[in-house]
Amino acid sequence: MILRASIILLLALAMAAACWISPEPRTGDDSGVVMALPESAGVFVGRPGEVSKQETDTLPSDTNIVRMEYRTKGGDGAAQDLLTASIILAGSERRSIHRPEVCLTGQGWSLLEARTIPVTVTPDEKILVRDLLIEKPVTMKSGARRLVRAHYVYWFVGSDVTTPSHWTRMWLSTRDSVLRNVNHRWAYPAVTAMVTDGFHPSEINEPGRTADETLTLITTLIRELAPKFQKSLMPQAVAATPP
Repeated sequence: MILRASIILLLALAMAAACWISPEPRTGDDSGVVMALPESAGVFVGRPGEVSKQETDTLPSDTNIVRMEYRTKGGDGAAQDLLTASIILAGSERRSIHRPEVCLTGQGWSLLEARTIPVTVTPDEKILVRDLLIEKPVTMKSGARRLVRAHYVYWFVGSDVTTPSHWTRMWLSTRDSVLRNVNHRWAYPAVTAMVTDGFHPSEINEPGRTADETLTLITTLIRELAPKFQKSLMPQAVAATPP
């Protein structure tokens, strides 16, 4: 017991010493993303999406948010798939970026399934993203109460690293602050779409889609969008451009 306590104390002292002698971390002004989403991305056409009052009231004032609503091209509204893409860029306070599961639960969603999946974004590049299958009851225009499911897919982007894991992000923040003198300014891209299977297009203004088809649609949009805003996936000349 004494030996174990001594080892823990030595490790704590070593970490404190490392923090003490390390130079002041860079402020993280250079983020790993460009804070802009395109109006057109492959088969998708976008228009600016709304940032809710709850988001602006909850997040620190220097948090940067961009959002676009994308529909597939062709046909009328009921024949077009709808997806929402967002990027949240942290300001000076860490609470700008957090575990999405916490916010979703607070908004009334229940988590049905969570998994990490790869998305091939260029012939030579893959990113790992976190896929959440979520569900909550909603009131339809008819007044009927229905359970709605959706896929919510996100990942985190630091100055020069990316991860789908909140805990890995925290570890990278600590490690790189001490060992690399880097203070990551984290960004949090996310794409979500409703699972429309079982709904009539007149109810939701979208075609019917299973959960698997919805996830495929989301990963298709990520494949189009990520190289346009994530600097590590851009040509080097573009990647050097400030956010």
